[in-house]
Amino acid sequence: MRKLARSLIIFLIVFQLTTPAAFGWGSTGHKTVGKIADWRLANTTTLAKIKAILRPNESLSSIANWADSVKNAEKFSIHATHPDSDTQNFYKNLVNKHNRDWHFVDLPLDCTGYSDPRCKKFTSGKDIVQIINLCIRRLKGQTISGNVAQLTKRNALRLLVHLVGDLHQPLHVGVQFINEDGPEGKIVFETDPETILENEFPNDMGGNKLLIKGEESDNLHSFWDADLVENAIGEQSLFQFSQSLNTLAVPAWNPTGTMNTWAAQWADDTLRVSEENAYLTIVIRKEVIIDDRTKYLVTKKENQYTNHNVRVVKTQLAKGGYRLAKLLQAIFP
Repeated sequence: MRKLARSLIIFLIVFQLTTPAAFGWGSTGHKTVGKIADWRLANTTTLAKIKAILRPNESLSSIANWADSVKNAEKFSIHATHPDSDTQNFYKNLVNKHNRDWHFVDLPLDCTGYSDPRCKKFTSGKDIVQIINLCIRRLKGQTISGNVAQLTKRNALRLLVHLVGDLHQPLHVGVQFINEDGPEGKIVFETDPETILENEFPNDMGGNKLLIKGEESDNLHSFWDADLVENAIGEQSLFQFSQSLNTLAVPAWNPTGTMNTWAAQWADDTLRVSEENAYLTIVIRKEVIIDDRTKYLVTKKENQYTNHNVRVVKTQLAKGGYRLAKLLQAIFP
C-alpha cells in the first residue's frame, strides 16, 4: 500500500512539473466543453447510457482531462498498480503508446480541409480525426483492430470527450511551417502544402516552438490553452462561464452527413479559425536555442491579439460542447 501511495505521489508531482504546455485548452477549457455537453444532454436517454459506462459521480466535465493526465504515464512504474482498472488496462495493453500523437493533426494553412489531396501526407491513421472515429466505433460496439482493440468503452468515452475539445483548439489543427531562408534572409512562415513537402520545412508544433517572451513555458500554444481561456472566463465560476457559452449555439454548427465524417468537418472548420485568427499579427523575430532545441521568438500586437481571440476562444469552446453533445446523441440515440 505504501509503495502504491509513493508511486502515485511521484506521478502527480512529475506530471505537474512536466506537462502544462502540452494541454489542449488546459484543464478549465476541457471541463467547460464537458460541462456544456452535460447540460445539453440532461434528462435524456443518451445521458443515461453514458452514465451506465462511467463510474458513479463521474460526468463529462469531470472526465474531460483524463486523456491528458495519462500522456506521460508510460514513464512511471505504476502500470500494474493503478487503482483505476480502466486506466490500468490502458497502460497494460500499450494503448497509451501513441497517445501523444492522438490530440492533433498538423495541417498547413493553405489546405482546403482535412481531405484535401495535397495534404494527405500531413494526416495519419493516428491523428485526432482518425482516433475520434475509432472511439466512435468502439462506443458503437463495432470491431477495431491493433492495440486499441483493447480499449474499454469507458476509456473510449474519456478519450472522445477530450479529443472533441482538442479538435476545436485552433493550434491543434492549423499550424505554420518554418522557412529559415525566406526573402532577404528573414525567417518566415510557409503555408503552401506542396512547397512545404518539397522543402521539408518543419512545423511550429502547434505554436509550441513560437516563444512570446523567450521562455520555454511562455509559447503561443500555452497562450491559447491558458491565458486566453483565463481572460475569457474572467471572474466567473466554471459553472457561470459554461452556462453563458451554452447560449451561443447557432444552426451553422450542426454537422451534416454520416457520423464518421463529422470529425473531418470540424477539423476543416478549425483549420479556417486557425488561419484567420491564431496567427493574426504574429511575426518571427529571431531563432533561439533552448536546451539544444530550436525555437523562434515572435511578437504579436498584445491588446489587439488578445481582445480579438478571447472572443474566438469563447466561440470555439461553445462549439466543442455543442458538437460533443450532438455526437454523443448520435452514438447513443
